[in-house]
Amino acid sequence: MGQSASAKTYAKIASNETLTIPVSSRNVNFTGTKALYTKVGTLRGARVVATRSTLRSLASSKDSRDNVRTYRVAVTNRGSVYYKVVTFDGQYRGWIYGGKSTGNFSGGVTKYATFNNQGLSALTTAQQNATYKITTPGTANNGKSVTYKAPSWTQYKVGRAITDSSPYATPISKLIKSALEHVRTISGSTFMIQTTVTRLQPVGF
Repeated sequence: MGQSASAKTYAKIASNETLTIPVSSRNVNFTGTKALYTKVGTLRGARVVATRSTLRSLASSKDSRDNVRTYRVAVTNRGSVYYKVVTFDGQYRGWIYGGKSTGNFSGGVTKYATFNNQGLSALTTAQQNATYKITTPGTANNGKSVTYKAPSWTQYKVGRAITDSSPYATPISKLIKSALEHVRTISGSTFMIQTTVTRLQPVGF
């Protein structure tokens, strides 16, 4: 009489917590070695959200909307770490294997810098000393009228620094630093933070 096949055993969740590291340290990129699942991948009922091939494509994307934010971490009873992640545009969300330690990103994700802050070194002397005005002052949330707390698509759900740029219509703003967005962007866009000369108060990117 043959031996009966043993039932498949599934992992169990030992902990599931919100990440407490600084939000700027939660940005990652996919490695393309692990798939994205609806729940921790070794749990019963876990389904694939995005294959490894899809995640490799996202990892090499030139569109900053494909940046990835981690926000929860779970550990199974087998010691495996999984991170819950979402792309900045919200198209992909799920759980991905992250190694055996919560102290660093591993497995299917790796730490990622969404932009390089170059300070004033990216500007000419003339640019540094010039004054500026917002071309189309107003309240439109279109990237041209209001300013933002961070360059677009470099931090997850970071909103506007000011909601009405009308008070800054006159050329009284001076650049105090600039930031060159990471090469993930198609054009390598340059974003500059401005401060009003009269108030010495940053008004945003």
